[in-house]
Amino acid sequence: MRRAVLALTLLAACAHEPARLLADIEAGAGPSALKAATPAPRREDVAVPGTEADLYRPGTSARARIVLVPGLSEAGRRDARLVPLAESLARVGFLVLVPDLPAARRLSADASDAEAVAAAVQALPEGPGPAGIAAISYAAGPALLAALRPPVAARLDFIATLGAYHDTTAMLTYLVTGGHRAPGETAWRFGRPRPEALWLFVLANAAALPDARDVAWLRHAAEARLAGRPAPPPAAASAGARAVLALAEERDPEAVPRRIAALPGPLRTALDRLSLADAALGGLRVCAILVHGTADPVIPWTESVRLARALPRARLHLVPELDHVDPRGLAFAGRLALLQAAEDLLAARDGADPCGAR
Repeated sequence: MRRAVLALTLLAACAHEPARLLADIEAGAGPSALKAATPAPRREDVAVPGTEADLYRPGTSARARIVLVPGLSEAGRRDARLVPLAESLARVGFLVLVPDLPAARRLSADASDAEAVAAAVQALPEGPGPAGIAAISYAAGPALLAALRPPVAARLDFIATLGAYHDTTAMLTYLVTGGHRAPGETAWRFGRPRPEALWLFVLANAAALPDARDVAWLRHAAEARLAGRPAPPPAAASAGARAVLALAEERDPEAVPRRIAALPGPLRTALDRLSLADAALGGLRVCAILVHGTADPVIPWTESVRLARALPRARLHLVPELDHVDPRGLAFAGRLALLQAAEDLLAARDGADPCGAR
């Protein structure tokens, strides 16, 4: 009986805006009911200090403004997966600003990308409606670091994340070993991290090493592992480069902090700067809408649980079976959770406070 009631509820919701938004995001560049009912957004280049950006204007009147932050991608703001998402948000009334993150476009994870996010928020046109940030995966770190700056926080009404992290040590522990723990747990849970995500992380951080020969050796090692081949002989690498490879090949979650402590100083510093575990998140007063898939093979769902606990005002949506960022093919429970998250985002667009509801 309960399943039947929930099914009827979901069917009724399908006629509403959150369902149309979700279906349009799933459709990507393909046809959808939302595309059929709304004029196409207009994209234009805009000047943002220190970077380049695209502004998507709705075909109808804008109701709110949002900075959509790209993740690690050489295509940056023009990533083939990101452009349809920006257009979907514009179709439901968001004025969408998408900045390039300089480090992320180099496939490097660096807290300096917070500068580009902060500049983009400051460059948002004045009005109409509320203003927010939406960030996916790694981009949540620079986005939240930018939001902690008073001039940026003063312009924000909400933040939304998908597959975010809280602590870079915990994130690495999962990528390397599959081990993760919810707050208060002492026993390890074990998931199935995506192998290529680990080696792409190694590639993204190799540039932090001071010796170009070490960078080249680590890149060769990561590329070999991605192709299923052994790493090149370690004699060609320094102790620091070998420490990076030793971390990537560790399988005991208890040993990961020790492996991180053995990394070269510049890399440890870069990881520390990206971590949100010691950031002053308690000072962030805007509502944070956090969405995370329970089947995420890149960042464990427990990271968004920790992030929700660290933020003063948060709405956490754990989505059963959701992969890292792809919403297609979800069963009923996962779709219902995503619909609830979409409702929160649209409520924030309209000036409501999702963190004050329910």
